[in-house]
Amino acid sequence: MATELWSRFLEKNRFLLSFMLVASTAGLGVGTAQVTISLYALHLHATELQMGFIAAAQSVGILLMGLPTGLLINRFGPLVLFAVGSLLGGLWYGLIPVVGQVWFLISCMVLVSFCMPLRFISLNTVFMSNLNQLGAVKAGWFRGTHMIGYMLLGPMLAVWLLKGLSFSGSFLVIALMFTVLVMLSPLIFANYKVDGKAAPKLNARAVVQQLSLLKREVTLRYTSMFELFDSAVMGYFTFFIVVIAVKNYGFSSALAASLVTLYGSVYMASLFGMGLFLNRLGEKLMYQLGFGLVAIGLLCLALPLSSHWLFVGSPLLGLGLGTLNVVNLSVFAGVGQRVGMANVSAMSLTFGPSGNLLGSILGGFFGHYWGLQALFFPLAGLFFGLVCLVQLKHPFGQKTAQTDNFYSDILTNVDGQ
Repeated sequence: MATELWSRFLEKNRFLLSFMLVASTAGLGVGTAQVTISLYALHLHATELQMGFIAAAQSVGILLMGLPTGLLINRFGPLVLFAVGSLLGGLWYGLIPVVGQVWFLISCMVLVSFCMPLRFISLNTVFMSNLNQLGAVKAGWFRGTHMIGYMLLGPMLAVWLLKGLSFSGSFLVIALMFTVLVMLSPLIFANYKVDGKAAPKLNARAVVQQLSLLKREVTLRYTSMFELFDSAVMGYFTFFIVVIAVKNYGFSSALAASLVTLYGSVYMASLFGMGLFLNRLGEKLMYQLGFGLVAIGLLCLALPLSSHWLFVGSPLLGLGLGTLNVVNLSVFAGVGQRVGMANVSAMSLTFGPSGNLLGSILGGFFGHYWGLQALFFPLAGLFFGLVCLVQLKHPFGQKTAQTDNFYSDILTNVDGQ
């Protein structure tokens, strides 16, 4: 009896379990690399400005490749693109320690960044196309499973690898984690079919046509802007908090990485859990809750009084950004049901890296003159302003029980086109 129930459970949840395995493994590789790169930059005695360029380099290719990747998925399918992105990404990570210079690290990170959209947009497209089976409450589970590796396990693995293998061995392990995903990817991509002959050709006009969605869809414009700001804060925090903790407070590498782990744990939990409140509260209140939590968390991180405030601000920031990501992804899925899932998936994963790029470049530049920790103050002000913006003007209607059910129906009937 137990065996039969277990078999039924596996059959019913085959896609979700397979997806969680692939997404968490993908996040583990990137999360391990993120902390390893931050500590490697310190090892190379990089300046604040150089660190800003290192962080920004991780978003350059993502920004340029985001929209074209959506078109490539329609033509070649996500399996091919995910495999190519994983193999090339592993190659560039493996080469990083060959030349112990900051400029070479930046160059390798630029090359890696061109591979990331092939992986993330492929995963995002397949997940959003399966929301009709998974249900609206699981809207945040893609990023949640990714965060298991990226924020929770990755930082701890990075510190453990550095203790036993040094930087050269650590980057080799990261390369292997990218490569092993090629063997796992058929578990989730095999059933996603595309009609390559019917897909539009990849050219500048087709890319511009994707951007025209922003003109037609006011909801997409607002949500893309929110995604930009959320990602700017996330990118700045995850890269520079380790540097701030080590340089300003004398933290060890393990203790500094624990801030990222703490943030990631709360962020991951909110991705899995906050979807339960979406239909009850509606987008407006969910956005205000998320923006408010982020603002308070940033204010705690900005206070130079004691290192204890870092351990207060980090989980508050994780809860707020997790809440915002749940509602963002839900709204993106609703728009994608109307205008095409691959197109909106590419759009959502273009504005996110754009925010990372801005947060990294501006953070490194202004942090060089004003101090890295002090920049959390203006960021807190920005998010307090977003609370007011959503109150005064926003593209989301007030939710009633009837409209909540209608919205849930949209999310749970995504056709994957």
